[in-house]
Amino acid sequence: MQAAFRFARNVSRSCPRFFSSTARWSDTTRPVGTKPFLERFYKETRNPIWQQVDALRTPAGRAELDDFNRWNAIIAHNDIEAPVASLKALGYPISSPTDVSNPRIDPVPSWVVLYLVVYKTRTPAHASGPLLDLVYYHIPRAPAEIQGPLLILTAYRLARFNLLVPLRRIVDTFLTTPLHNQELEFNLFLQALSVSNRSVESANHVVSLLKAMEARQLKLRSQTYTALLADRFVTLQLTKFLQSRMIAEGFVPTAAHLEAFLRVFSKNGAIHEASKYFRAIHHITKGPALEDEVDPRYAANTLLLNAQDKRSSAFAFLRALAEPSSTSTPQKHSSVPVPRREPRFVHRTSDDVYDQTAALHVAANDLTTSAHRLINVFLQLNTKPTVATYTVLVRGLLFRKEFQKAEVFWSKLSKSGVVIDRQALTCGLQALTRNGKPHAAFQLLEKHSWKPDEDPTTPHPVQVTPVVMNEFLVSLKRISRPDVVFRLWDYMGTLYHTSPNADTLSILLQSARLAYNMDDTLSGALAKVKLLNPLRKRRKTATERVQAVDEIFNCIGHRGSRGYTSGIWQDALPLEFARKVFLQALFGNDTSNILLGLESPAGAIRESYQDDPLSGMGMPQLAPKFFTFEPFPDLLTPDKKSHYPSIVVTNSNCFNYITLLGVGGRAGEIPLVLAWMKALRIQPSDSTIAVALVFWAEVTVQAPLVEKWSGGPEKNQYAKLLEWLRD
Repeated sequence: MQAAFRFARNVSRSCPRFFSSTARWSDTTRPVGTKPFLERFYKETRNPIWQQVDALRTPAGRAELDDFNRWNAIIAHNDIEAPVASLKALGYPISSPTDVSNPRIDPVPSWVVLYLVVYKTRTPAHASGPLLDLVYYHIPRAPAEIQGPLLILTAYRLARFNLLVPLRRIVDTFLTTPLHNQELEFNLFLQALSVSNRSVESANHVVSLLKAMEARQLKLRSQTYTALLADRFVTLQLTKFLQSRMIAEGFVPTAAHLEAFLRVFSKNGAIHEASKYFRAIHHITKGPALEDEVDPRYAANTLLLNAQDKRSSAFAFLRALAEPSSTSTPQKHSSVPVPRREPRFVHRTSDDVYDQTAALHVAANDLTTSAHRLINVFLQLNTKPTVATYTVLVRGLLFRKEFQKAEVFWSKLSKSGVVIDRQALTCGLQALTRNGKPHAAFQLLEKHSWKPDEDPTTPHPVQVTPVVMNEFLVSLKRISRPDVVFRLWDYMGTLYHTSPNADTLSILLQSARLAYNMDDTLSGALAKVKLLNPLRKRRKTATERVQAVDEIFNCIGHRGSRGYTSGIWQDALPLEFARKVFLQALFGNDTSNILLGLESPAGAIRESYQDDPLSGMGMPQLAPKFFTFEPFPDLLTPDKKSHYPSIVVTNSNCFNYITLLGVGGRAGEIPLVLAWMKALRIQPSDSTIAVALVFWAEVTVQAPLVEKWSGGPEKNQYAKLLEWLRD
């Protein structure tokens, strides 16, 4: 507690007011677009190239460049793909940046490269393809003062689309590139990373950069702390790392920084740590606050209220805040050490919708509160409910599996005329889907989502993030519609420019396992028979948005819900389709090209537990079969890149894949999967090892007499894999 007060003295009064840990705080503090980076580069370096790049957006700015006419045909294209293709056609070694076979060709000017990176990279495909080709061509040819900023702008583009796989290489390149202004460029690189969604991979990138800064004795700037503590990005582990970094550097945080710490600890249930920052904010923010004034103490009240774990404690805290003599937090926090002089807690004298919504949020999370009681709490609120208040109620009803009631209150919200935000849209998708109306849910998504051909600055359409899509996919899986999950997996990019992440891959693998079990029916058998017809018409993947929408409606229904038929998709059985996707993602992570050279550490005695282990003249088949992976033609893209640059394969993905292999009669592949995990440094959890060994035992362990003939249980293939795991 004392530490929180020691470094919290200089306070900014202009803190944003919000209800809970939504994107509102982060959206107002992190850099929006690349323009702030260009302005910062020019302000601190005075290099005119940054003004030139920004001025190129206007005809007047273009006229000032001497060689503009020479490069006008290159930069005039709508996106970066065509310019890079044109440069390749002109003989520039963009695909092979180390190629110097034609030294007579002058390098592409830096202003051309920067302009294409900043203004012509529009989609994830652009960022993971031509953008990277152009950047890696130009880095060794660029002036020293341009190399760091070019990597920063590239990192921003990749992070904006959550392309974590190519971001690894950019981080490594940045750490080994001589920088012209180290402290500025490290800070801006971290700010660029902060626009990505929260993930372990992103946090690892940040920690590696922070350690490099510590080794070089570079300090973090206030804007960098603000960006890294943004709610959409920060993890609890990263928060603790930044906390210790602040203290070590002697950094004096603003009230916004303290509020960010309070938000993270409250959200993760660390009530003791949250109470420290709650008291610190009230202690260092001086003076009375007017009812209509933005004050960090109001937000602190809401956040700590939101951290309560029981409805009774939340409403007790709410009543305590409303008392004029309120000078302390509830009794449950009395064990927290405080300064001798207690701060007087500032609160609104009138009913506060933010605080009441936070109390409702606690009641929604407290499953001892019945659905009937939760609805009564909502109806008895003294303030007009906001979109956030409705969202909390609907989510609470979903937690209690009251899907019909959740749809009723979602309908009330949608008819109220308020602007639907991302959280509300997500709850609406869940409520309609879980209540058996997936067709209505997809119509809702189409109504409120931003489409690729729309203006992204329009305030009302909702950007469909991986989190929104994942919640929708989980709901579809839970109503046994894996067929819709498969189609949305293929079309989410075409429909909404949404890229799958590691969680999306786990949902796909779980859906494939569900479809495998559901297809063990007559209709499933008939669908499999159709695959054997060599004259069947092969389905083509839709490339246009209208076609993709039609594909979804043909599967899910339009005016009414259409039932499940089979899990066959892309002319493949569910297991084969999901297996191919997983392997494409896994080998896309293999930047060192080592996986294809690995061998299985153990071999199976039989293909599945149902197979007859006897062969020939009644003798047992004792020779193990070691699985050998034969790569399929489109394991990688034609230019040897990942099909899914937004997916860094995790232990959870491998757990679900191993389970799918075991259920689908492919347990013989499991040892090689474990070897691949080891090569990519994916640490298997106890659950992953356990499920792998269970399925492995089914294809290796034999009858006691046969085991004895083979040299005993300690010599069989199960023991061999177990020994390999221990190494």
